[in-house]
Amino acid sequence: MNLIETFENPDKTIETIISKIFFYGDKVFKVYKYEKFFFGDFTSFQFRKDFYIEDFSQNQLMAPEVYLALRGVKKNGEEDFYIEMKKFDDNNNLTNLLLQKRIDKNQLGLVAKEMVLRLKKLTESKREKYKDYFKNKLLDIHLADLESDRNLLYLIPSHIPKERTDKIINLAKEASLKNQYYTNYDSGNFSILIDNHADNIIFLDGKVQFIDVLPPKESWRVGDLNFVICRLATDAAVLGASELADAVYASCEPMPEKIKHIYEIRSALIQAWCFYSVNKPEIAEKYLKFAGGLTYTLA
Repeated sequence: MNLIETFENPDKTIETIISKIFFYGDKVFKVYKYEKFFFGDFTSFQFRKDFYIEDFSQNQLMAPEVYLALRGVKKNGEEDFYIEMKKFDDNNNLTNLLLQKRIDKNQLGLVAKEMVLRLKKLTESKREKYKDYFKNKLLDIHLADLESDRNLLYLIPSHIPKERTDKIINLAKEASLKNQYYTNYDSGNFSILIDNHADNIIFLDGKVQFIDVLPPKESWRVGDLNFVICRLATDAAVLGASELADAVYASCEPMPEKIKHIYEIRSALIQAWCFYSVNKPEIAEKYLKFAGGLTYTLA
């Protein structure tokens, strides 16, 4: 019996693509699935241990009110881990707040400011660990990320035909190669990046928390801060309204319009894959339509 199977009869269970989260009273326990994924093998003890340690480290900084402890346990002579968290109400995540029109421009602007502030602290904390990634060129990172996006979308051809994926990704690549923003970017300004999916932004006791933020693939963890800002703005626009996205941008340092559009396309495609993968096609299609509409701005 593995650790997931020992958490029997919880009050509630949330399942993500790579983990299960069990609710018991005012405590929450997060356990990663014992499976192989494109970014690593959770059946490997060393990978599993390293991932848990980094996951807890980054999440505790981004959500200090939620992440309580990383626990090690031994079962049948084998060591495993789980993360102990404070109970949170997933009805108060950003996805639901936007869909239910329960968040306004001022609140969203404050979310953006707080996210950037914590990311700057996280970058200071993690710069040495990821120092080799800070030597990379933004153009190389960005083009590799676009190919990763393409491969993710190839996994769901019944929802997004490969021809449609190729058209959008190729347009984004062509526009990126023509834009000096990517070639002139100073890698010393890189940030640690997080998975700021709208489901991962919650309000607990009136305070914003960024949970489950560790990008699974190590190469996705360093890059342009503007990308995560655009991810937040994309969620605001697709699930809420364009003026909410404007509030995100108004709260952060300005960036070129075309860069916004390229990053918004990437953000929307990632979210389309995420929501299709968890069987929420009606939301996924909103993102896909949004991405398609932006391709006309790349010429």
